[in-house]
Amino acid sequence: MANYYSSDPKGNYYAQPGTGYAPPQYAQGQQPYGFQPPPNPYQAYPPQASYAPPSSYPPPPPSTFQASSGEKFSKNSKFKDVWATILFLIHLGGFGVGAYFGLTELLYQIRDPKSSLNKQGGNSSTSLTSQFTSDGLSRTLGITLGSSVGAAAVFSLIYYFCMQRFTGKMIHVTFILAVLIFAVFAAYMIYIRNYIGGILTGIFALIYAFMYFGMRSRIPFAKVMLRSVCSVTNKYPGMLAVAISGLILSIAYNALWFAVLMGLFFKFTAYGQTAYGGLYAVLIGLAFSLYWTTQVIYNTIHVSISGVFATYYFLGTSAAGGEVTVPVNHPVAASTKRALTTSFGSICFGSLIIAILQTIRFIIRSLANESLQDGNILAYFCLMCVGCCLQIIEDLVQYFNTYAFAQVAIYGKDFVNAAKDTWALVKSHGIDAIINDNLIGNVLFVGSMIAGLICGLIGYIYLLTTTPNATPGVYAIVIVGCVFIGLSEFGVLNTVVDSGVVTTFVCLAEDPAALARTKPELYYKIQEVYPSVVAGV
Repeated sequence: MANYYSSDPKGNYYAQPGTGYAPPQYAQGQQPYGFQPPPNPYQAYPPQASYAPPSSYPPPPPSTFQASSGEKFSKNSKFKDVWATILFLIHLGGFGVGAYFGLTELLYQIRDPKSSLNKQGGNSSTSLTSQFTSDGLSRTLGITLGSSVGAAAVFSLIYYFCMQRFTGKMIHVTFILAVLIFAVFAAYMIYIRNYIGGILTGIFALIYAFMYFGMRSRIPFAKVMLRSVCSVTNKYPGMLAVAISGLILSIAYNALWFAVLMGLFFKFTAYGQTAYGGLYAVLIGLAFSLYWTTQVIYNTIHVSISGVFATYYFLGTSAAGGEVTVPVNHPVAASTKRALTTSFGSICFGSLIIAILQTIRFIIRSLANESLQDGNILAYFCLMCVGCCLQIIEDLVQYFNTYAFAQVAIYGKDFVNAAKDTWALVKSHGIDAIINDNLIGNVLFVGSMIAGLICGLIGYIYLLTTTPNATPGVYAIVIVGCVFIGLSEFGVLNTVVDSGVVTTFVCLAEDPAALARTKPELYYKIQEVYPSVVAGV
């Protein structure tokens, strides 16, 4: 370790990754390395009280990471958690069988509307369907949804540009907007006499206000972090293409799932007779399939993007002029390939845990609704308490899974070992302090809300001007569809940025000095705000 740190002519120390540094390997059984700096490695830096980031950073020496890149991203890495992959494929086969019967029944209903009326005895959904196929409303619906798609795309690009050019102002403004959103919503809840909801929402507004004043000192760090993530995204725009592909696949699956649900519902409620036992079993099975498949799609995108950020972090070398290059051809394609092959089992395993929790909550919500309809208030209250506890557990597992999947992307570990190592690494290196102070999520949250609001407003205004006689049901469907489009499209940007931040945290815990090669400004800012992290404490 004697040659790990080198100095420039001015005496400033920086990491020399080519000597004394052994990054973790993809090969099975390889243990993650630890960061052990020599005694007093930062003696050339001025005291923290008078620290100021330098206007220019000394260029690091040439890196020799290319020699070890073959081991780290080994093409011979074994498949992990194969049993989870097999189980997921079996589940897809079961969904395919249900889709066959459901779509067959749905097509029968479409071709013979009278049979639908005979089976259901006539209902409002039939009249609602007829509204979409008459008076040119279907054309209006197509134009409205198409306009929402375009508006969401334009807004996402403008918002992304603002995050890069006005990073600090965006963090301040979005915090204030978040407080205003909660305050306005609280006032609305009180106006409609939902006092409990209004009070709770008002408490959230106060919490956000206190957070803003208490965490303003951390905004400079969040500013540098967000700018760094955006710069890597600009360098590899293929990550946006991966996220968009996942969004399209998710929407297609959700549309198919909804069609299957309708068809099977018709099948189990034929001729006015409902097979409640079979219908409930089908609903639970479909809910589980929806949760698991959606989680797998999202986490595959997350692992793919995390692999790109990890490649940039560990293997990137600075050339003349500050340009960072990586010794990997097509890093986006390489990372996506690993996510869809050797790491896919780990993705299915982690997603299965969340899907099970979500399915249990779905069952509890159904039982709680039945208890409320039967007038059993005590049972309803107990079930809602259980559901609330499960929601907290699910949120914690979901939060932790995000960081565990970053380990899967970086090292190709199986899910259990990735989860264990992530927890130990985060706690031992003080990264939990940075995660808790992460303010970037609020910028993305407010952006999602604005995107959904803009698209919903477009749908409402266009429908009001072109089809003023539409029923409230039509308005509700159109507005909800437009809001969903806005949230989904902005979610593409949200996914890329969030995955980049999470991966940077995990990589930082593994080797803080490696950051000096690729993002020296972020490295110096972390040293200023969190000196224990870069010191390896």
